[in-house]
Amino acid sequence: MTASADEPLWEAGQVTNSTTHIIDVSNSSNYLSLDESEIKQQQYESVSLDVAGAVQGDALRLQGEHRKRGLQQQLSNTEDERAFHDRLLTELEQSALALETQERQLYRQYGNGDIRETQLFRELVRLGVAGEQYRNIADVMQQAIDTDSLSSRYSNFNGEPSLLQSAFLSQIETGLSTADATQMYVQAGNESLILASVEDGTFLREATLLGEYDRDASEQFGIGDASEARDALERAQNLYPWSMKDTFNPQLRGFGNSATYRVTSSHTHGTLQTYIDGRTTNPYHEIHEKNAFSVPVTDFTQATNDGIRIDIQLTNPTGPMLIEVIETDDLIYNNITVSVEDTPIRTMSSGGDFYTVQPVGSFEITAETDTGQEVSIAVFPD
Repeated sequence: MTASADEPLWEAGQVTNSTTHIIDVSNSSNYLSLDESEIKQQQYESVSLDVAGAVQGDALRLQGEHRKRGLQQQLSNTEDERAFHDRLLTELEQSALALETQERQLYRQYGNGDIRETQLFRELVRLGVAGEQYRNIADVMQQAIDTDSLSSRYSNFNGEPSLLQSAFLSQIETGLSTADATQMYVQAGNESLILASVEDGTFLREATLLGEYDRDASEQFGIGDASEARDALERAQNLYPWSMKDTFNPQLRGFGNSATYRVTSSHTHGTLQTYIDGRTTNPYHEIHEKNAFSVPVTDFTQATNDGIRIDIQLTNPTGPMLIEVIETDDLIYNNITVSVEDTPIRTMSSGGDFYTVQPVGSFEITAETDTGQEVSIAVFPD
């Protein structure tokens, strides 16, 4: 099949890696996800107190600030600014690539069960804060040059996968320093990690699928008559049709002349931020922030036993899920613990409701009182 002059190759079927892990969601934003067969780990985790991990983040920020000030001083004293920037950019590019390699390895280790959640969270902070410092240095140094080619390299650098901001970095750091963090849903594949939580009615979800990023391939956007930007935006509209409506005014940003494109949309349920690789034409990093109450309910189920009823409102796998526990007789139960697949999610002093994250596949939810009354329900999503 041959593409017409104004038809992007990814749509004409000419892209070799045009498949993508996008889940269709009715009347809300689609999202990036692993196939169920690719999931190696999925569990609910709370960030434990880890003083060493918390101090590590602060130390890296201090080192980054010191490094930035030192570079500014060196730049003011150099006689060959272009050579200075060229050396610095080469160093930063190598550092970003090293962080990406470590990130891929971390996901594999956690997915394979070689490390536990404590080390995962500590390493996520280290990698996240290190990337944050490299971005800060690049931003400051880019402001000090007037050479287009060097400026473009700095812009390219800011699109590196290991430098993209994490929506969960501050939440994890808070947990490491205080042990007072929201419980998170954690899902891992081979080189993939998905984090999700619901706090105070806000659903936050971040998916990183590094297998969808291929720096060694050729860019597919812009091969025809359309520009790279137009093809990237059309790809986003194809993947996220509900979120990319004109009324939501989606925005596209490129990074220099790299093949990375960021598309953002502020819609009626919240916000979407997705990063697309122009070589695979697929998203590889995505952040959703939504009002959990606005996400359409796809199914409802309930069960009653021992004077307790449990009601469940489903949305989509790794989306928000509302659980309500109701006391159906005149007795008042204390300390009702709700568990998903034997993992305690919430302990309530009496009946009530709360949001958590819906796991992938079939699962069982149990509500049990401290005096032994119990109700369970098996959930089989469509």
